[in-house]
Amino acid sequence: MKVAITGASGAIGSYVIRDLQQCGHDVVAVSRSPTATTGIRHVSAGIDDADTLAAAFDGAEAVVHLAAITSPFRASAANVIAVNVMGTVNVLEAAVAAGARRVVLASSGAATGFSFQLRERRPGYLPLDEQHPCEPDDSYGLSKLLAEMACARWSRAHPLSTICLRINSNWYVDRAGAEAALRGGWGKGLAVEDMWKRYRMQLEQPERPRSSDAPPLPRDLLWAVTDARDAAQAFRLAVENETIQHEVFLINGADTCSRQATESLVGEHYPAVEVRAPLSGHCTLISHQKASARLGYWPRYSWRHSDFADWLQSGASGPDA
Repeated sequence: MKVAITGASGAIGSYVIRDLQQCGHDVVAVSRSPTATTGIRHVSAGIDDADTLAAAFDGAEAVVHLAAITSPFRASAANVIAVNVMGTVNVLEAAVAAGARRVVLASSGAATGFSFQLRERRPGYLPLDEQHPCEPDDSYGLSKLLAEMACARWSRAHPLSTICLRINSNWYVDRAGAEAALRGGWGKGLAVEDMWKRYRMQLEQPERPRSSDAPPLPRDLLWAVTDARDAAQAFRLAVENETIQHEVFLINGADTCSRQATESLVGEHYPAVEVRAPLSGHCTLISHQKASARLGYWPRYSWRHSDFADWLQSGASGPDA
C-alpha cells in the first residue's frame, strides 16, 4: 500500500516509516524539510495548503498525519489551534481530493485533559479509557480534541476512514532508533543522552511549575509512557485496518513510567477515585484494551528492559554525565 506521511521528518516519523517499510508498504514523506531516513521519497509540502497536499498525496491509499505543534508552550494558543486544527482539515480535504481511503491522525492523550494540566485534576475513574470525559485546559490538548472531531465529520461526509490515535508520552529508549529520531528536525545536535536525561527527570518526579517547557509532570500524564516502537506499530495497524469508519483509540505501554507500584501510586495520589480493574505491579493507568480489541494493538516493549534502562543502571546518568 502507498502511504503518505505528513511530518515525516519529526522524531516519531522515523519509527513509523521503518515499521511501514518493514511490512512492505510504499512510503512517501510529505514535509517542508526532508526526512533523515534514507531511501525514501520526499515531497515538499506544508499542511497549510490543501491543494499542494492533494498533489503530494496523489496515488496514496492512506495518509498518516503526524505534523503538528506538539506543545502548548511552543506557540501562542491561536497558532497552536490554527496549525493543528486547520492543518488537519487541510489534510482531510487533500486526502478526499487525492482519493485516499484512510487518514490516521496522531492525536494525543492531552485531548483527555491529562497531560499539560494547568490545574489539579482528578480522574472520574481508573484506568482511564476512551469513554472518560475530555476536558483539556491547554491549547494543545484542545487542538487535538477538535482535530478528532474534524476527522469524525469528514468520515460522515465522505467515503474516508479516519482513525485517531491518542499517543501517550512517546519515549525513544532503543539507542539505534533514538539516534535515527534525533537526526531529524528538532533533534539535530542533540545526543541520545540529552533526551534520556529528560526521561530520568520524569522518573525522579521533581517538583516544578506546570507552565514550562520541561517534560510534563508524570502525575499529570497519569504516569503514562509509550515506547516509540509500539506507537509505530499502532500507526501501521491503523493504516492496514479495513473495517473501521471512524474511531478514537488510546495508545500507550503496558506499564507506567514510575518505579512505584501502581496500586501504591493510586493510593497516594487518588485514594478516593473509583478503580475499575486490578492494579498489579506497574500496570498502566490508561487502558489500551479498545485498541487491542479493535486494532490488534498490544505493547511489546517496556522502558524497564531497554537501552535506556541499561544506561540508567550503568551509572552514566549521574549528575555529571
